[in-house]
Amino acid sequence: MSFRRGQAMLETALAVLFITVLFLVVFQVAHMVTTKILLDHAAARAARAKAVGFNEWMCLKSARVAMIPVAGRRLWPEEGEYDETSLVPIYMTTEHESMARGILEYERWRTMDVAVNSGGGIGSEVSARVAVDVPRFYSRGDEDSDTTEIVGESRIESHFPLYMNDQGL
Repeated sequence: MSFRRGQAMLETALAVLFITVLFLVVFQVAHMVTTKILLDHAAARAARAKAVGFNEWMCLKSARVAMIPVAGRRLWPEEGEYDETSLVPIYMTTEHESMARGILEYERWRTMDVAVNSGGGIGSEVSARVAVDVPRFYSRGDEDSDTTEIVGESRIESHFPLYMNDQGL
């Protein structure tokens, strides 16, 4: 009978531990799926920008703005000073990186990788790839395993040669 005294407390502790771990795993998976969906969207925005004839800087800005919800902490301006909805249009009009940093900047924008490739001809395909490292809630012991790279990809038909060139069809 003396062994049964702590049985309910032990079962409760194990159940709470299991439910907590399950919750953290579900939360991590949901965060990664959300990031993947938004990175696919960011890649689509970058591919579309290239497909209609914009330069690489505009493609990068389009991808960055599309991934704001998973871009991490806002570095500039400080939290609470301005709302993104008023800064995004100004950011999109910037002509180069140094000007853009003074308007809006997020933590993961520095480490994100955006690659846009275009075929160049009429009917060719534009592809975009956006990758970012996302921190994990758990670690395997080495520093490299603290993050997971999540990649978003998109392909779109290029139309800008139809209307950006003097000869047309």
